[in-house]
Amino acid sequence: MHFDEAMWVALGFVLFVALVWKKAGAALAETLDTRSAKIKSELDEARKLYEEAKSELDSLKGLKRDAEKEAKTIVANAKAAADRIRETAAQKAVETVARREAQAAAKIQASEAALVNELRAQAASLAVDAARELVAEKMDEDASLKLIETSVKQIASLK
Repeated sequence: MHFDEAMWVALGFVLFVALVWKKAGAALAETLDTRSAKIKSELDEARKLYEEAKSELDSLKGLKRDAEKEAKTIVANAKAAADRIRETAAQKAVETVARREAQAAAKIQASEAALVNELRAQAASLAVDAARELVAEKMDEDASLKLIETSVKQIASLK
């Protein structure tokens, strides 16, 4: 076997590549292993962060449900309170109207009674005036003396 220059160049190239591969392969493998470990740790950290985020999300969903339940309870309580206030206001309004009607009726009755009393007093006054005029016209001296004697006898009989 005869080695010519091309063979020596090929053999040198193969040896060079083998040596470079051995030296650079170890360094390349170490770099790739380091990078692989770094990526693995980043993935582990990402998984950990994902789990924490998922846990926090679940916690926040629970808080949201609780807040919604509390809001519904508050709204229901507010509606019930508004209904009670409305009913109380309506009842007070009815009571106020009834009380004012009673007061008005009492005022009307008092006014009617005062008017009736005033009319009676005027009627009595008119009757007395009319009787006085009638007695003054019809009464003479003899009738007047007779009336006085009768009155004295009635007073004497009462004693």
